[in-house]
Amino acid sequence: MEPVFNFVEMFERSIGLKEPWKVTRAEFNEKDKSVHVYIEAKKTSKYPCPECHKMCRRYDNEDEERIWRHADVVLYPCYIHCRRPRVECEEHGIKVTDAPWSRKGSRNTLLFEGYAMMLAQMSTFEEARKALKISRTAIMHIVSYWVDKAVRETDLSEVKRLSIDETSFRKGQSYVTVIGDPERRCIIGVENGRNADAVVRFSYEFESKGGESCRISHISMDMSKPYKAGCAECFPYAKTVYDKFHVKKLMLEGMDEVRKEEQGRKSRKWMGRKLLMIPQSRMTKDQEQAKDNICRSYPKTGRAYRMVQMFDEVYRNINTQKAEEEFDKLTSWMMHGRLEPMKKVARSFRKNKEEILEYFENRYTNAFAEGMNSMIQTAKRKARGFRLYESFRTAIFLCVGKLQLSYPNPFPL
Repeated sequence: MEPVFNFVEMFERSIGLKEPWKVTRAEFNEKDKSVHVYIEAKKTSKYPCPECHKMCRRYDNEDEERIWRHADVVLYPCYIHCRRPRVECEEHGIKVTDAPWSRKGSRNTLLFEGYAMMLAQMSTFEEARKALKISRTAIMHIVSYWVDKAVRETDLSEVKRLSIDETSFRKGQSYVTVIGDPERRCIIGVENGRNADAVVRFSYEFESKGGESCRISHISMDMSKPYKAGCAECFPYAKTVYDKFHVKKLMLEGMDEVRKEEQGRKSRKWMGRKLLMIPQSRMTKDQEQAKDNICRSYPKTGRAYRMVQMFDEVYRNINTQKAEEEFDKLTSWMMHGRLEPMKKVARSFRKNKEEILEYFENRYTNAFAEGMNSMIQTAKRKARGFRLYESFRTAIFLCVGKLQLSYPNPFPL
């Protein structure tokens, strides 16, 4: 029976190998169960200078043989060996020409990196590196290169609104600032830390990609003083909007403080903690009855709960003026309701009244960022085991960045 294909021809075709490059031999190492392919370049041919790409005469070969990791051959790791030609360029002197099967500076073939990127998108980084039989450093070098390349090429000239939020990694010990585009519903920036400097660093990157700070009309965020200060410095024409999710979180935290103080050392200290966090519209009949029993047994907790319900009513208003009137009534009740945790929340509300009520002018909120939270959790799972900030940043962009990734097709045949 005649062979359907020649291995050397198939291999050359898979990596796009053409004259003056050719495969001279292929070997199987029985000891480590790996395939080794040796490539040589014709001595009489001209090769491009790696700096100016001008065709130059060959000078000699590099002193040491280089090795590149290639995609597996019948499930065995495959490596390419070659001593690349050096060329004599009139402008740049003697230089080692680039290998056509690999990007500059990489020790992997383009085909291997394309396959690695495909696995990284489909699974976690740890699962991908195990499947490829490479180290954590190696998989991150590959993924980071192609993700960073796509991030650099992202056009932000049409961005007019921003949302800023924070998320933790490494079991909550470290935080990153995540900046999103609500209109495209994607992440456009990830910066280390959760302070004003993170916003400043993003602003530099934003402008380097065509964005204009003067065109940003609104920025949605939580009630963070550092974020507000950073935005005031870098985006002076943008209006700050404190989104309702973080504002309500402050209300719920105040109510929970009241509940804990009132229950004190009673045997059922944490009774109703989760129940009172459920929106009333989503409660079952049994949950409503249990909630009513708690509010009767603990009147201060019941009063704080009714304040939270009034807060929800404020946000149901369509008219801005009506919303402001209801907001003022709510904060007045909280200030005079003899509940210290709620008074503390009311003071914060009054101090940030303009930013809170800006929501009713534009109905602009961080809802998209809250929706993206589940995808950021996916990014955390993808980067599990990779404890550096850079790995987490890469995972976020890969999952939520909507990037135009241009990595090589791993199946060129």
